[in-house]
Amino acid sequence: MTQRAGHSPSRGRPHEALPARPAELLEIVPCALMEVQIDDDGHRAITYFSGPATEMYGYSRTDALGRDPVFLSAGSPDEIDRWRATFNESGRWHQLAKHMTRDGRIIDVELDGLAWREDGGQLAGYLMAVRDITADTEQRRRLDEQAALLQLAPNAIFARDHRRRITFWNRAAEQMYGYTRAEVIGRRPKDVLHTVYPLPLVELERIVEETGSWEGDLIQTGKDGRQITVEGNWGGFYDGDGRMIGLLEINRDITERVAVQAEREQALAIAERARLSDRLVRSQRLESLGQLAGGIAHDFNNLLAVIAGYTTALTDGVEELPSSVAADTRGMLIADLGEVARATRQAADLTHQLLAFARQETVRSEPVSLNEVVGDLRELIARTIGEHVQLEIDLAPDLLRIQADPGQIGQVLVNLAVNARDAMPGGGRLTVHTRNLWLDADDARDRGGLEEGWHVEMMVTDTGSGMPPEVMERAFDPFFTTGEGTGLGLATVYGIITGFGGAISLYSETGRGTTLRALLPVFDADHRPVAGPEPEAPPAARDGRTILVVEDQAPLRAITARILTRAGYRVLTAGSGPEALAVAAEPAERIDVLLTDVVMPEMQGTTLAHMMMEARPGLKVVFTSGFARPTLEHGGRALEGPLLQKPVAAAELLRRLADVLSG
Repeated sequence: MTQRAGHSPSRGRPHEALPARPAELLEIVPCALMEVQIDDDGHRAITYFSGPATEMYGYSRTDALGRDPVFLSAGSPDEIDRWRATFNESGRWHQLAKHMTRDGRIIDVELDGLAWREDGGQLAGYLMAVRDITADTEQRRRLDEQAALLQLAPNAIFARDHRRRITFWNRAAEQMYGYTRAEVIGRRPKDVLHTVYPLPLVELERIVEETGSWEGDLIQTGKDGRQITVEGNWGGFYDGDGRMIGLLEINRDITERVAVQAEREQALAIAERARLSDRLVRSQRLESLGQLAGGIAHDFNNLLAVIAGYTTALTDGVEELPSSVAADTRGMLIADLGEVARATRQAADLTHQLLAFARQETVRSEPVSLNEVVGDLRELIARTIGEHVQLEIDLAPDLLRIQADPGQIGQVLVNLAVNARDAMPGGGRLTVHTRNLWLDADDARDRGGLEEGWHVEMMVTDTGSGMPPEVMERAFDPFFTTGEGTGLGLATVYGIITGFGGAISLYSETGRGTTLRALLPVFDADHRPVAGPEPEAPPAARDGRTILVVEDQAPLRAITARILTRAGYRVLTAGSGPEALAVAAEPAERIDVLLTDVVMPEMQGTTLAHMMMEARPGLKVVFTSGFARPTLEHGGRALEGPLLQKPVAAAELLRRLADVLSG
């Protein structure tokens, strides 16, 4: 640096300049350096302006030398006065300020000053180092904004460093846990919250370090001792070398949701116990009634045998009467005895029903093809239901065999045909359908406690008057009847099907018909249940396909939506046809599959499907119903898509949707 002795930047006598120093040494300092001299009148002049200073401000040395350094300031006059007062009172100072470059850009700077004085103590000049901290200030501003946003977040958020010490704690964390920021900063989350982790903490940290995040449930304790279940989301902080140096934890309080879920599971368990208890009570009641009915039937059979024997003897005796007895008298007696014989046979048939119901009749258990039984009885069933009822037989060609008594299975079919005929006095349709059905463990449990494996399903559906719920509840009860029957028809059917290890269910709606579904296990030659490979479940629909679920029963609609959501589908729901049309009215709303019940109060599912397919060409449709397809299509619109029979197992529903979406 050159000395400027004798140079007067303004009025008055100049002070002595600083001693000479190597200019090269100052030029290698990375920050901007300025030397300022002050004359006797207090005027300031820049006497040295380093290379980094010219780069920072855009002024050349010629532009800067001799000028008051205040020309660089972007602050107000008051700020400048306070700045001058600072270095007037102190030999050293450090402060932040705003300066302006030659092109008008405002920069944030950090100033460090060193002043010197004359022998008399008068301020003679100062050396000032200036650093541009605009980038640091912007980064701090962004960090402050981010911290402010984190403070506004509804979830508890806190950060910890590589030593597991808390460095940030937002207001939501204070509210959730009860600890203030001052109480937790510098402490470890495990020590403050007594966290129970699903895995060792080091293992969770390893997962975050390798994958960048972790999600899971944690159990923590608040300041008041209350246990809190949280849904945690962790993310890592990393240095320039990729080493994890901290964690950000976002925790959402799900304590209430977990409690509700536990209550729901408890309620389901109670309902399941009640269902099993009801089944046990019904079974015990049926067993007691069966024993009573069986005892009566045996005694009654003996009486009928006596009546039948004497009737035959009397008939033979009348025919051998002498010719003196008028012919018309003999004819009348024979006719009367014929009526007695007919009534005896009807009573004998009733005792057979009682014995079958009581499971005390001799049973021939053998491998049976249900298709052959239905085929052999086709003409009998047709005569039973009459010409006014149309009979439709739909038999699976590859039906497996069951182990049963063909006579009793035939009795089941005839009983169901008689019930259907009585429900259709004005005519209708009766459908008998068979198929093979694989039941996994969950399906088997839900369908009457059957065993896992292959089963044969026989479904008998009519288009008759149907049953109200209160009648459907008691349909299988012995001696329960709403008409002139004995009340043993469905009870006998129930006894026969369950006696062969199967299960039977009934679905009916008033005015819409009735469907009975009988499931019988398939047995091998050693009378063991036939198991087979369970069909593969379809892959989860992670591509977010949208399913519109239309079901008028709210609980069924809710559980169906939950199954589909867990499988990865996006789900829309509606409780009726008009509501579904309102959901689909938005053109931007994507719908890939319409999953709709067929029988609904305001609009039939077939009508809804037809309207939506017209509005959305290419829309795929899957129907659900407790009725068979022929019954649903009888006298109405055809089903333009596959039909799933209620109750629909989750695996079956997902498989069918995957098939439909794949074309």
